[in-house]
Amino acid sequence: MHTETHSADLQSPSTSSPAVNRFFRYRALLLALVSMLVLLACTLVCGVVLTLNIFQPPPTKPATIIVSGIGYQIQTSALTVGDLLREFSIPINDGDTVSPAPESTVVAGSVVRVERARTVTVTVDGLAQPVNTVFTNPMDILRESGITLGTKDRVLVDGTPTDANDLLVWPVPVTNITVQRAVSVRIVDGGLTTTIETTAPTVGEALFETGTTLFLADDVQPPLNVPITAGLTISINRSQPITVVADGVTLETRTQGASVADALFGAGVALTGLDYSIPAEDSPLLPGMAIRVIRVTEKVEVEQAVLSFEVVYQPDPAMELDQKLVLQEGQKGIQETNIRIRYENGIEVSRSPEETVLARAPINRIIAYGTNIVLRTIDTPDGPREYWRVLRMYTTSYHPAALGGDDVTATGRKLTKGVVGINPKIIPYDTQVYVPGYGIGIAGDTGGPRKFALWIDLGYDDANWVSWSKYSDVYLLTPLPANIVYLLPE
Repeated sequence: MHTETHSADLQSPSTSSPAVNRFFRYRALLLALVSMLVLLACTLVCGVVLTLNIFQPPPTKPATIIVSGIGYQIQTSALTVGDLLREFSIPINDGDTVSPAPESTVVAGSVVRVERARTVTVTVDGLAQPVNTVFTNPMDILRESGITLGTKDRVLVDGTPTDANDLLVWPVPVTNITVQRAVSVRIVDGGLTTTIETTAPTVGEALFETGTTLFLADDVQPPLNVPITAGLTISINRSQPITVVADGVTLETRTQGASVADALFGAGVALTGLDYSIPAEDSPLLPGMAIRVIRVTEKVEVEQAVLSFEVVYQPDPAMELDQKLVLQEGQKGIQETNIRIRYENGIEVSRSPEETVLARAPINRIIAYGTNIVLRTIDTPDGPREYWRVLRMYTTSYHPAALGGDDVTATGRKLTKGVVGINPKIIPYDTQVYVPGYGIGIAGDTGGPRKFALWIDLGYDDANWVSWSKYSDVYLLTPLPANIVYLLPE
């Protein structure tokens, strides 16, 4: 029964009842309406999805940007490194470097590095040019600039001289690099010629670099302050070594001169006045010569000499014999002589008298002596006797035994008592004398030299000799001798 029912449901509508036909028509219409609604819903869904796809931002990815060592963590939807930099307004300047390259694709976790270039001034032989570079090492900067260094070139990094080895390991970023190219210079030193490569700015510094010793008197052409140029020839005319001894100082110096005078001038030693040199100024100069400077000074001194006065005796007949009177006291004179004294290096070497003048004439002493003989009488053991002079004389005595037995006097008389020895220049021979305590004697002998001007030696025989040694008054008895000594020696 069930199977048959299903077979009736599947029969054609023409064979079904009207009710069934209406049912199938409604169902078909409903299915069509549902299909349209489904289609419309699908269309609406697709439209919404499409609209959402258009207005939804694309998906982002994480990346890192490092600019001059400073890192930034970002999210980006950029496809390339260039897009990424533009997205974050990071400009790329001349000389900057970007890693990876701007056209590289950005993926999640990408690291983009931007190194900013610095401006470094590179000066070559005085010509400066700015260089934008990310390098900090001077050698890298020079290579980037296409500058190669010669072995003798001079390099200053930020004002500090350095060499190629230091350039490779320079510890800090640089801002200025100066390159001075070495040039060829010829040095002619006497008979020796050398060629050098130098970066020295002046002739003097170039010679210093080569260890060339210069003396103050050496002649250098061109002068030491002249700038160095390529192909320059430096000529050195050497000075000669000399020794100058002057003013207590020994100076070891050098000179360009041809004569001693030139050497002294070069050493700053001047000869003035009477100064002279050994060798002389006009002597030719020889290497190693020793020159002595003699400083000469002169002065004039006045030397005074005392001139003795003379004692002038004038006889005075009005005065008694052996009396004296000073008529005029004497005064010494003064004679002045100009003496020129010469000193060489402070030592007196000569004295030369130049002029002598009598500053004060001496005044003679004038003594008047008496010539008036007055006769007087003296009592003697033999009675009164007349005398004309009395002298105070040193009295001695002698006898033949004291003379080795010689008893013959100068006048031929026999030596005995009564014969006296005298100085015949004062008491003439044969003059009779009276000596108190001795008696009367006759001047008959001459005694030897005495230290006294007035002396008398009383004669004795050996048996009666008496020793005398004292001063005594000696009376010269009349008659008067033919020759009288009016002025006795003092």
